[in-house]
Amino acid sequence: MRGTVYRVMRWPLLIAAGAMLFALSERILTSPSFIRLDDFVEYWAAGRLTLTGGNPYDPEQLLRLEREAGRPLEEAVMLWNPPWVLALLVPFGALPYPLARSLWFLLQLAALAWSGTQLSRSLHVRPARPWGVWALVFTFAPALHALKAGQITPLMLPALVEAMRAFPRHPFRAGLWSALLLVKPHLAYLVLLTLLAESIRQRKPGFALGLFAAVAGASALSGLLQPAVFEQYLHAWQHHPPADWATATLGGFLRLLIGPSYVALQFLPPLIGLGLWLRYRPSISEIPLWTLISLATAAYGWTFDLPLALVGLIPAFYHLISHSPAPRRLGLILAYGLLNGILLFTSMPQIFYFWAGSVLLGWVLLARRGAAMPNHLPEKEMPCGPTG
Repeated sequence: MRGTVYRVMRWPLLIAAGAMLFALSERILTSPSFIRLDDFVEYWAAGRLTLTGGNPYDPEQLLRLEREAGRPLEEAVMLWNPPWVLALLVPFGALPYPLARSLWFLLQLAALAWSGTQLSRSLHVRPARPWGVWALVFTFAPALHALKAGQITPLMLPALVEAMRAFPRHPFRAGLWSALLLVKPHLAYLVLLTLLAESIRQRKPGFALGLFAAVAGASALSGLLQPAVFEQYLHAWQHHPPADWATATLGGFLRLLIGPSYVALQFLPPLIGLGLWLRYRPSISEIPLWTLISLATAAYGWTFDLPLALVGLIPAFYHLISHSPAPRRLGLILAYGLLNGILLFTSMPQIFYFWAGSVLLGWVLLARRGAAMPNHLPEKEMPCGPTG
């Protein structure tokens, strides 16, 4: 009876909640008095410039549109995502900013909720209910930061989940999904290496074909709308690169300690991550853990880039609760609460959160210890969790 009520009521409730969120978000998310920093405005402006023949990587053109959207900025919020990402942004750029911002917010919510649902099903809970996992997803500080800032990172989470799930039987589909990881390839560089290496080892060229097809198609669409877009992207990197960003990464902190002019230090942690990858050569089943290693060693990153950690955090949390002794379980849950509380309720310059990715990795390793944790997402039954 309870299951029938759940099935009957869930869609009307979700539709009603979506309508309420849409009505509220159009006013709240576009007001600088509520949301001071809005990264979506750069996506919207870049999409509109691409659609109208402008330069989506030009700071002056971006600043003009961002101010027209109601953002009182002194400098442009620059787009640094590769040109193929513009194919995703153009539909939003075609809409008025308030409407586009609201739809983007709902898309972010849907991406996080869908990913939580898939991870819930992977944990072999009977009956599978996503509520507990959703509670963890929507109280995770980096996910909330990404929602507030209108960041694109939440859209990478379902791509990661689906790529792992599809790879064993449908490598072409896995390649298509993995193209979304190239929105910010530096966050998932070890994941992409693992997928490519496994596709070669297992003789599954469909993965590379799917990845190439998606990137080539998106690039062709961007180039059709703005033929000079790749040239504009390279010009932006050559003439005003983001060399001075104080990012929440180990490399950024090294530059703070040794000297901001030593830009090469930004790329030392990824070299260490690559060395670890070459040493251990992970399999597909280990991708969740290597996602966390990618995040911990990324050259560039902010706290709102850490929602990808949920792919390893959620199964680790579940197995901690299910299989660990009570004292250890309580200690690690309190440690997680402290970590999440610091990320959620403190407001420091981003560089002082350089430790966040590494601490999340350490927490997951501790939670996994002593528990026989399955790591992959099988295609249909999905009887096990993707702890990465």
